[in-house]
Amino acid sequence: MEKPRVLALNAFYLPGYKGGGSIRALVNLVGHLQGDFTFVVGTSQHDLKEAQPYPLHDQQTVIAAEGYDIRYLPGGLAMVKGMRKLLQEPWDLIYLNSAFTLGYAILPMLINRWSGRRKVPLVIAPRGEFMAGALASTRLKYIKKKIFLFLSRLLGHFSGVTFHATSAEEEDGIKAFRLGQAKIVLAPDLPPRLGTEVPLSAPKGEGRLRIVFVSRIDPKKNLHVALEVLARVTAPVAFDIIGPIANESYWDDCQQLIKALPESIQVRHLGAIPHTEMLQTLAAYDLFFFPTQAENNGYVILEALLAGCPVLLSDRTPWLGLAAKGVGRELPLEMPGAFSATLDDWAALTPTAHAAMKKRAQDYGRERLSASEDVAATRFMLLNALQ
Repeated sequence: MEKPRVLALNAFYLPGYKGGGSIRALVNLVGHLQGDFTFVVGTSQHDLKEAQPYPLHDQQTVIAAEGYDIRYLPGGLAMVKGMRKLLQEPWDLIYLNSAFTLGYAILPMLINRWSGRRKVPLVIAPRGEFMAGALASTRLKYIKKKIFLFLSRLLGHFSGVTFHATSAEEEDGIKAFRLGQAKIVLAPDLPPRLGTEVPLSAPKGEGRLRIVFVSRIDPKKNLHVALEVLARVTAPVAFDIIGPIANESYWDDCQQLIKALPESIQVRHLGAIPHTEMLQTLAAYDLFFFPTQAENNGYVILEALLAGCPVLLSDRTPWLGLAAKGVGRELPLEMPGAFSATLDDWAALTPTAHAAMKKRAQDYGRERLSASEDVAATRFMLLNALQ
């Protein structure tokens, strides 16, 4: 029997890495299920905030390594023409890795609905876009999304669509918008197919911490909260920020907070790093600090654990119960003082105690790589959407 042909669309994809978790989510989904479906990925020919296309050699190398077809589309008006042509091919299912991205979600939805050709079943994975923290990250984005969703309900834009929710919180966020006859299916995001063995780094120094924050610099990710928390920490801290600047005005505000920090808190912005270097990079730190407003999964959290890097998170991710497992903590954003106190407590840990925490973190990360039930749930969702 011929495998169903699935077009998966995402604004950014391999060999890019600045687009963050949405890239990893799609890479992992396709990697686990390409034995059941014939996937073709449609994406931009450049990375986030980059104008230069990927070299042709890099594109070909990725396609050969991944083992499936990737179509790299140009920018501007040529992208619209390319998308129309791509959607004219015979597809059994279209999988959108966003609900709000103009070129890779809204445009293909409109073409699919109004082109006059057979409507192809749609699955939309919002990747946290309907969660409260993501919607409220900036007022302008919130207003635009509310207007779009109002018009979508009015026109029946999401009628017959399957929404792929990856957590109960995301499912609740989608339900809150009452999107007509859209169906919501819960299937957790899939982990990487293979765990990479990363040697644990040397234990922390006495009375100090090496902390890392990894994400694009955007209000949703709450870098400013991390900096405000660090302002109250008494222990010496080396704090590295890894990720592209997605919002320049927000980064300007963060820089003002950095300038006001005490001398005991040293901050560096290292920019974005390739995903192939992420585990090795994270392994060099004592702690991953991520007080995000909302995450439907948080792949970088799993990567930190796999690297043996304990985590301090907000309670707005699916990663809960960390203290009981001895691998970190999650705290309410409404309690910034608790974050600061926790950092001072961890700075006071002995190297031996911290080394034990790093080992537990890595072991827990490896446990989370087992996802046979989640793979089965995702496979069922896609097959059911075909009907």
